[in-house]
Amino acid sequence: MKYSDLSSYFEYKGRQFAERCTNCGLCLEACPVFPLTKVANIGPKAAITKVTDLLKGGEASAEAYEVVFSCNRGCGLCARACPEGLMPYYLGFIPAAARLAGAGLALPPLTYQHLPRHRYNSANFLSALQVKPSDVRWMKRPPPNPESAEVVFFTGCAPLGIPHTLLETMGIMDSMGVNFVTLAGGDLCCGMAGTLWGDLKAAQRLGEDLVSAIAAFRPRKAVFFCSGCYVMCVGTLPRFGAVPFQSYEITQFLLENVDRIPFKKTVNRLVTLHDSCHSARLGTFDAPRRLLQAVPGVKLVEMAHNRADALCCGGYTNSVHPEISEPMRRAPMFEAEATGAEVMATLCAGCHQSFAPLEARYPFEVRSFISLLAESVGVQRDDRFKKYVRLANIPGIMSEARDYISASDFTPDEIERILPDYLDRFCPGHG
Repeated sequence: MKYSDLSSYFEYKGRQFAERCTNCGLCLEACPVFPLTKVANIGPKAAITKVTDLLKGGEASAEAYEVVFSCNRGCGLCARACPEGLMPYYLGFIPAAARLAGAGLALPPLTYQHLPRHRYNSANFLSALQVKPSDVRWMKRPPPNPESAEVVFFTGCAPLGIPHTLLETMGIMDSMGVNFVTLAGGDLCCGMAGTLWGDLKAAQRLGEDLVSAIAAFRPRKAVFFCSGCYVMCVGTLPRFGAVPFQSYEITQFLLENVDRIPFKKTVNRLVTLHDSCHSARLGTFDAPRRLLQAVPGVKLVEMAHNRADALCCGGYTNSVHPEISEPMRRAPMFEAEATGAEVMATLCAGCHQSFAPLEARYPFEVRSFISLLAESVGVQRDDRFKKYVRLANIPGIMSEARDYISASDFTPDEIERILPDYLDRFCPGHG
């Protein structure tokens, strides 16, 4: 079904949600976040009623705001619990977020870290602490009349916060002989962040801009490191506009071309894989497992909760309520420890950023699945994000990142002023 724009799509879905929802509260009973919020005392039935009242034209209440913006935006347990087959976290809470934004209510303070084209978003800020401009291998915009490329690799926004994985991915693609160019997120954006926070008009503009930027290279394929970007380009943006290329999530693309990956080194590691929320919803469980099994020496072991039952890392709750999200972040870590694995492999940049700050307390490494492939190919990069969050203090990070800061367009004063916000998100209770 085609819609005139993103706003009309979610407006329709929001009305549909409000009409069909019986306010039984089973969605919030299943939610791992709701019991930890400020409105848990009113109970799940009353809380979800505040959301459906808002969608029916009622007031923008504090209770609806807390429910909608505390959501981790992806675990999907609410949808699995709904007897009406609804998707509260997506087709209920996004239209509700748009209504809250329309009522003039401000976003939670740390959400600027996810907003495209913000100077201090994670794509701009965190990558500046880890990669010097001379080492950057991506462009922020296509040049005028660019040469065609078989593949456009889009980094997404959040993955630029762990840029070593992007450099490793490009190193792997180089070794495969892929004809590709790389576009960076941060300024370019699929629109997912704006969608999740209710700014649907801006999200549509961003999404259309990204499609145009990718299409400028006349590629056959666009490959997305971020599953959220893939979902937008394969599932949401085509509802009201043309997407003139095939979209691939990175694990799909690599598996389709696995015979071209020149694995060399044996990586003798017992590995457990954490399935991200997006991979659970997409059902793309086999691709990362088959890729890891292709790495010489890697042996896989499963956590108690895996595939569609995988536990959430905390998602966007880490940005809104980092003080309450730690139990969610720790639950998968405990399960990984119980497997006896030497490595917990992550699929999602957000998951990696949730788990890496906790690594020192557990007997295993947190690594992107890409890093295991890169180690075997011989293109592995240093995970500086992990170094910083393990330091978890401003003076230590400023010292460790000194050369990167001096090469960036941020001043040391800016870095020192913004860093506490990021440590509040990743390392609650930091020194």
